[in-house]
Amino acid sequence: MRVSMLNLYSNNLQSLQNSTFDIAKLNEMMSTGSSILRPSDDPIGAVKVIGNERDMAATNQYIKNTESLSTSFSRSETYMSSMVELQGRMREITVSANNGSLSPEDRAAYAAEMNELLEAFADTLNAKDESGNYLFSGNKTDTPPIGKDADGNYVYQGDTNTREVQTSGSSWMTANSTAADFIFSNGSTDILNQTKDFIAALEDPTLAPGDPVFSQAATDMQTSLDDTLTSISSAITDIGGKQNTLSLVQASHEERVLFNKEVIGETEGLDYAQATAEYNLKLTTLKITQQTFVQVSQLSLFNHI
Repeated sequence: MRVSMLNLYSNNLQSLQNSTFDIAKLNEMMSTGSSILRPSDDPIGAVKVIGNERDMAATNQYIKNTESLSTSFSRSETYMSSMVELQGRMREITVSANNGSLSPEDRAAYAAEMNELLEAFADTLNAKDESGNYLFSGNKTDTPPIGKDADGNYVYQGDTNTREVQTSGSSWMTANSTAADFIFSNGSTDILNQTKDFIAALEDPTLAPGDPVFSQAATDMQTSLDDTLTSISSAITDIGGKQNTLSLVQASHEERVLFNKEVIGETEGLDYAQATAEYNLKLTTLKITQQTFVQVSQLSLFNHI
């Protein structure tokens, strides 16, 4: 069978193009480190990679969520611990002031310090995060949780709603605590207004330990301190439990990310030794084809086609 010069020319040109394409593809594979440049290279492997990448993206988002939650919990715990410390000094004053040997001036001095502690306590409850959101206002993060009404009484201005954050594909965690939960939900008068009332008793020169009104104010103050300490301690304990859970969840997510990376690497990872050998072979083939093409194109009969 006769082979025309045009066929020879076309075959050599096609071979040149194929070799050039293969070399370019291998070069791209070696530069990216991936054996799958497009789905058609390995349809099954490409689907597997996409699935693992999707799972890894979701898991990384869960890790970000747990990290953000952990930071938020640590911040809240710090402020709650400050409240416990403030209550410790309030308790000392309450016990010390209930002493019949103190003068009205002594009780007034205690009242002045108690008033400073009260303001510090209210300021701590109105703490904000790094973004300027109030920590203990529920979902009303732009509203300070603690304010005063027209009569000067302390009131809660937030709401009782909680924020839920997804920590895994099937798990959510409550992200916030409200002042309504650990300050205004006790059986006794809340610590803020009770302290205000006790300060008024300390400032009244007509009242002294042994007086029924003063004794009742001191007793109510102790009860409110006990109830508030129980509530805040419970909230701190709850935060500690959540932090432990977050640590376990985050460790699990990090292991999952590593697993996905390994699967992706095994699926699309390039065998550099094999790729290099194939690249050199293709390059040699291209050179030979180029030489053949030059010889074919210089045949005299070729000029008459």
